Order: sequence, then structure tokens, then C-alpha cells
Amino acid sequence: MIYDVAVIGAGPAGLMAAKTAAELGLKTVLLEKRQDVSRITRACCEQLIMDKDFQGDTVRLEAGKIVSLNNGFRVEYGGPTVDVTDKYFISPAGRTIHFAYPDRSPIVIKIDKGLMLQKLWGACAAAGVDIRSGAHVNGVRDNGNTVELSVTCEKKSETISARKLVIADGVNSRTAERMGLNSKRQCFASALCVIYFLKGVKGFERSALNTYFGRAFCGLAPITMNTALQGNDVACLVVIGNKNSPPEKLFHNITTKGALAPALGSAAVVGKTGCAARAYTSLREPFRGNVLVIGDAAAYVEVEMQGALACGFRAARAVAGELAGSNGFGQYTAWWQEAFEFNGDDYLQVAQGFALVPTYTDEELDYLFGLIEGEILEGTYNQYKSPRLMWGAILKHEDRIRSERPELHAKINSRAKTTLSDML
Repeated sequence: MIYDVAVIGAGPAGLMAAKTAAELGLKTVLLEKRQDVSRITRACCEQLIMDKDFQGDTVRLEAGKIVSLNNGFRVEYGGPTVDVTDKYFISPAGRTIHFAYPDRSPIVIKIDKGLMLQKLWGACAAAGVDIRSGAHVNGVRDNGNTVELSVTCEKKSETISARKLVIADGVNSRTAERMGLNSKRQCFASALCVIYFLKGVKGFERSALNTYFGRAFCGLAPITMNTALQGNDVACLVVIGNKNSPPEKLFHNITTKGALAPALGSAAVVGKTGCAARAYTSLREPFRGNVLVIGDAAAYVEVEMQGALACGFRAARAVAGELAGSNGFGQYTAWWQEAFEFNGDDYLQVAQGFALVPTYTDEELDYLFGLIEGEILEGTYNQYKSPRLMWGAILKHEDRIRSERPELHAKINSRAKTTLSDML
């Protein structure tokens, strides 16, 4: 048997690709190494982001469905939700930069990702997808007319043939690596991430997303605290480290020595998830021959859940176009490059503008954050838009900074690859 398309990976991107391909009439096989996709053990995004045109889509949650406004699909979801209406950047002394929408609508909505994946899994089965759980892909070869996959499932080996292949096995994609698709991508860093689920955090606000900047917090990178679905008093704390400063060691310091210790010291760890990730430049042309790489497998950073769903939906249509004789992969690539900001030429410059630590001392962060404390900036989650808004607000006080803190003003100028006015 030769399938029209094989999909590797049953995350949001792979499940959406398989479901949509089958609904388009394509003979589809889905290969997933896990037995139960509803069990979330890897640290990952478990929220819908309300920014318009962010990561490939604008999404809303309506009547038990995740609704795509840009791409036109709907995904069943009738599970629990928590609205997060306020985002804060917090300095060591507790100075805050506040992001919120005027109408207090959510910036993000926390959802049960495992339930969403389970619903998509069922939808794939209902659409006629040949689902292979516990399937390990050991090798892939594009022969020109078909793609041959060497697969082991339940200790049995077989070769699966498909006319097209969609790689959706997530960040650190083994399949893309094996096929040499990452050969021209630059790796910036390797990180270890653990999300700690904490019960009993003092002063915890369920509607807030907090990011803590500064050495006083004892993190290697900014520390993020958000709400969890496990209960009204359960928070999730995101700790990023590396092999020299592992998250477990950082967590100990954060909770015993850092500026957050009074709030976290008596909290109980009720769960945790983790992952290891490498930050690559994005795969700006995500296809070669009969193979298309989608979602996190082709990204600089996570495409988030709505981005993954959009990638899967578009990928299935691209495959259908290719099989019908049109340039489906080229059309997908044009959309991919336009829809995701990390494919632009200035994404690292934007990221540099966000690199407050270790560029600025704790005292300098307190000063800069204090300049705009009390203001409410435009509501956004977008990690590229946020620093633009932040620096735009801070640099309205440029004359004051130059007068009061000339050395700090010079540092800001030296860290910018463009002029200060260009950062606005």
C-alpha cells in the first residue's frame, strides 16, 4: 500500500495535518511514538494567545470550539479554561511594567492541552486516518516518487511508503536532523526547562502572568510564573537553565535565596514537566523534494498551539495541492515566511532589545521599570511586540535618562544596533 501522505508526530501540528488531509480525501497514516497523547510530560505551551495575527493565526474560544479567524478551521474543546488578563514585567525591587487590554479581555487563555490532543486524535480516527501509536521511525528516504519510512511498532519492523511526508515531531526533530534538513541552520544555544507546579504561593494572582528580571531572583534567565488548571491556588513556575546551571539547582536557589523566596518558600511542588531544547535559526524554506517540515520542527522558537494548528491545517492543503500538480509546498512556504515573525531579518535584533539580563544591573532595572510604573501598556503576549512597547514607553523619558543617568543612557545606546528612535 502506498499512502498519499505520512505524518510523523501527533502534537497539535501533526494531528491537525493528518485530520485535515484525511478530510480532503487523502489516504493518510499518522506515526506517533507515544501511546497516550493526552498525557503531557514535556514542558510546553498550554494556552491560547489572544494577540491578533500572532504565530500564523488569530484564535478565539467560542461555544466549546477553538476558532481560527485567519485560516477558517474549528477544533473541538470543551474543557476547563482560565483567563489571564494582566501581564507584568517585574524588577528586583518590585517595580512593574503592566500590559493589559482596556476592556480586560484575556491576553491568554489557559486550556487543557492533553484534552485538546485527545479530541484531535479522535477526530483523526473518525476521518479515517491510519493511526499508529507506539511507532518509532528509524529511517527515512525520499526516492523521488515516494518516501520510504522504516518503522518499528510493537517490536515489529515494516516499511511504509507515502507519496509525501510531513515532519511534525516537534522541537529537536530527529527526523529532520536525520534527513540533513538542519544542516544549514545555526544553533544559538541549548537550554533545559522545567515547569514546577506549585501549591500555596503567597500573593499569587490567578489572572496574572508575571516575568521576573534581575540577578536578585537567582535565575539564569528571566523567571515566569503563570496560572495552572490544577486548582485555584496552583501556579506554574518556568525555570530555564543549562547543563552547567541545571533547573533543579536554580529552583533551589530561587526558592531559598532569591527575591521570590518569601512567596515561594512554603509552596509545595505538586507536579513538574521538563524538556531540553536547542534554539536554531528557523527553517525558512521548510521543504525538500517530497518532504515538508512544519511547526516547532522548523521554528526558531515554539510556534505555540495556534501556530501549530495553523501549520498542520496549511500543510495538509499544501500536500493536496502538490498531489494535484500545483506548487503546494511553495505556497505553504510563502505563508510560513510571512506569518511567523521569527522568519524576518530583524528577529534577533528584537530579541536583543528584550535581553535585559545580564545587560543591566538590578539597580538599573529598578530605575528603568520605575520610569513607567503605573502606566498600562497595550495588552499583548507577543515576545517581539512586548520589548517594542516596553522600550517605546521607557524612551519617552530619554531626556530624563540622559540627564539623571548618563552612563545608563550610553549603555542603552551601545546595546542597540539601531538608533534609539528606531526602537520606538
